[in-house]
Amino acid sequence: MSTTLPMQPRNVTIEVDVPVEKQDQFHRLWMQILSDEEAPINQQIRAEDAKREDVMAKGKAALFRLYDVAQGDTGQCRVIARFLAGLYNGTRFPFDLTDLRTIDGKLFEDCMATLRMDARHCVQEVHNYFDDGSRRWENMIRDWKLETASKT
Repeated sequence: MSTTLPMQPRNVTIEVDVPVEKQDQFHRLWMQILSDEEAPINQQIRAEDAKREDVMAKGKAALFRLYDVAQGDTGQCRVIARFLAGLYNGTRFPFDLTDLRTIDGKLFEDCMATLRMDARHCVQEVHNYFDDGSRRWENMIRDWKLETASKT
């Protein structure tokens, strides 16, 4: 036995009293509803999500480049290793921000992208973006002798 349900009406009549001074705003809102235009708040949320994803992608790429630089043996490499150690554990490895003056522009921008990602959208600790990150960071710290440098 089959039962047919009555069809729902496709349109509903709505009567609303709107203050005269709000008439234009109400009309715009109503047109937005009828046109299925997305609400401004959802557009803002989508824009913020896109911005966050961009910051995360740029920050993660910069972090990987910085880690590679920290494996080198120049003065800039040492500054980058200290910067990364400071992000890893700022209490254990304080970082003097004036040291950023000693690195080239590209490295500086990578530091800022990494810091922006870590400070604004911290999903995880910086070393956790790497396989076996704790060991890698501790090796970098040992290789640059940063443990003893932070105590002097």
